[in-house]
Amino acid sequence: GMDLAKSCEETGPATPLFFILSPGADPREDTEMLGKKLGFTVDTGRFHNISLGQGQEMVAEAALKKAARRGHWVLFQAIVKWLGTLGELLEPYSEESHPDFHVFISAESAPTPEEHIIPQGILENSNKITSEPPTRMPANLHAALYSFDQDTLELCTREGEFKGILFPLCYFHTCVAGRPKFGPRGWNGRYQFSARDLAVCIAILCNY
Repeated sequence: GMDLAKSCEETGPATPLFFILSPGADPREDTEMLGKKLGFTVDTGRFHNISLGQGQEMVAEAALKKAARRGHWVLFQAIVKWLGTLGELLEPYSEESHPDFHVFISAESAPTPEEHIIPQGILENSNKITSEPPTRMPANLHAALYSFDQDTLELCTREGEFKGILFPLCYFHTCVAGRPKFGPRGWNGRYQFSARDLAVCIAILCNY
């Protein structure tokens, strides 16, 4: 797993944290959980989550300006071809920003090798972090179960039934997440089945 808290301590206004994503990885969950512990949340207005893409540059620039001045966290979720734009946006804020200002970047692979160029500025100035997905069934199941903390396990008033169904859901998720290696057989389309999908399943289970 990623030691996000330690990596975060080593970053600052001039050093973004750059997640290089493997299939199915979703650093948003981990970043939000760490932010929650340290008081950087969407609810308090101190955490900004932006998906960079067509027409989002203005939104990104406004969030950066505010975050650099007030010491907020910003998570940019992008595909590689938008990193050039992001590199240019970040430059003015690497110096003389609020010491609590942190930038997190996650990037998925670009669709073609020609577009797969990570700007030198981002490569040189950031702390890179990657999470390799576990490869075997027990490791995957372990990772799925341990992605839920004690608070989540105690969310539901009918605790026995809730935990009883949570385990098979994690088991099902593990089976499904391991299937893409067989290619498109049995699927209508390729799909990642990320940790966020599992979290949504558990939230629905809790509601029911």
